[in-house]
Amino acid sequence: MSTNQSKPKYPDTLFGKLGKLSRRASYQTEHLLGLHHFDRVQTTYSEGKADLTLTATTQSQQSFRSVHLVFTLDDWTTRQELDFEKGGLNWDTLTWGWLRTWKADLHLKEGDLLRYYVYANLSDGSTLYADNQATSEGNATQFARWLNPNNVAPEWSKTARIYQIFVDRFNPGENREWLQTDNLLKPFGGTLRGVIEKLDHIQALGFNTIWLTPIFRSPTHHGYDISDYTQIEPRIGTQADLAELISLVHKKGMRILLDFVANHSSDQHPAFLAGMADQDVANSGWFTWTKWPKRYLSYYNVRTMPEFNLHFDSPARAYLLDAAQKWLRMGVDGYRLDYAIGPGRDFWVDFQQACLQINADCWTFGEVVASAEEQTQLAGSMHGTLDFLTCQALRETFATRNWDAARLAGYLQSLQDAFPPGFSRPAFIDNHDMNRFIFTAEGNLDAVHAALSLLYLLPQPPIVYYGTEFDLSQHRSIHDRGASGFDEARLAIPWKTESMPETARLLRELSDFREANPWLTQATWQVISVSADAQQAEILVTSGSHQLKVSIDTSIENPSVNHQQKKR
Repeated sequence: MSTNQSKPKYPDTLFGKLGKLSRRASYQTEHLLGLHHFDRVQTTYSEGKADLTLTATTQSQQSFRSVHLVFTLDDWTTRQELDFEKGGLNWDTLTWGWLRTWKADLHLKEGDLLRYYVYANLSDGSTLYADNQATSEGNATQFARWLNPNNVAPEWSKTARIYQIFVDRFNPGENREWLQTDNLLKPFGGTLRGVIEKLDHIQALGFNTIWLTPIFRSPTHHGYDISDYTQIEPRIGTQADLAELISLVHKKGMRILLDFVANHSSDQHPAFLAGMADQDVANSGWFTWTKWPKRYLSYYNVRTMPEFNLHFDSPARAYLLDAAQKWLRMGVDGYRLDYAIGPGRDFWVDFQQACLQINADCWTFGEVVASAEEQTQLAGSMHGTLDFLTCQALRETFATRNWDAARLAGYLQSLQDAFPPGFSRPAFIDNHDMNRFIFTAEGNLDAVHAALSLLYLLPQPPIVYYGTEFDLSQHRSIHDRGASGFDEARLAIPWKTESMPETARLLRELSDFREANPWLTQATWQVISVSADAQQAEILVTSGSHQLKVSIDTSIENPSVNHQQKKR
């Protein structure tokens, strides 16, 4: 077979600047110099007790005298302090210096909510706080840990098959036409009624869970800049529409997830408008003003998306927790947490606790486009993170053709041991913030089908982006000069298609197979053979008495993934 297959011309930059080796080196250096904790806590539970070992590191470019833990179990009404014990040294070639490990042990009880800071005394008499290298507690990174051994993803999440709906671009509903489809930066007119009308279609494809992009009041079509977290955007529908959707979803034995944006709001949010108008209000703690009224912290410096001040006990934090609880009371089953790396972990601990107070079966997972290490730091404060690493692996193998079968097989074999047990990792091949897979693969449906076939065999819950069943693509890359950015990958579904494409049938078959084999969610993956040219690989997937052989072939223009079920 020929191995000189052509590679698509479209760039695939899921991880932004971290896609470049030089940027990864500087990123890693930044995460080693100074004092760091990175939520490294080992916790064991026994007979109602919780034993914790906290780890911190220091780098020898600065002279550290001691490292300390200051913590509270009663929301800072009282505080306690504990010294870290000095550990061993390791040479780090990247920073060309020594890394020292420090450890501290805490013995608490189940149910405690631990809030803490980690700080160091330096030889020059100064003080430094992990992880943001602040010099005062008021500006330092606050950590938190909820010692709840039952804070694990609900059982239903393990067998979830998720259909992601970009609401404005999905279906106008009620026999209405689209408002318009020419200007990608303006509303198309998708509604909650449109989602209700297509529930049978979604279920027929084999999905048992839907994820809606933001539906709260917002001045934009995408809704990721929310102006009121307690109201539905009127253009999308009403609270009654959502209640009906939730009821129908549950009657069908399905679940519904909402997108929740905690990091930032719209500049049309009443609290922000009030702060712009009155400096005394601005100082109330909702947002962070660096020079009132013109300068304030915002999401990636986008002035229309001011960042909430989510420090402990801030009004914005209380507001968001109340809003999250409101929709859970209505029957929502969980949240996809937008830009989860933005708010501090201590905020997410409070968010998780607030959600589980209302619905113990709630499922939360975050959007964390970062290294595996940063993703695992969120374990315990949410149930998991979206699996961008596997998304990258599938796209690099089947769409851009930069990976061969051997590299993919090695990645999949390692993945099972890379994250804490029970850490949710919903996986996908594309979403609303990247070029659609079919576009990057230049319309190669065999590549699409190979990626989907593998996606549905993985232990992680699969997510499929709306329109995939129609082979929906886009007109140009999100990276092209003059393009409309991410909106290039957010076109309207061609509902008037006369017949469903082969991809729709495949999704139904894959769903049926996954439902008939729930053991896949607990399976281990072991590479059993790789061809001499690394273009073909075989993986043995096992769990108990179940066994499946997965064959990956990237040596041909139209790559393939096949499986054969075996008896042990």
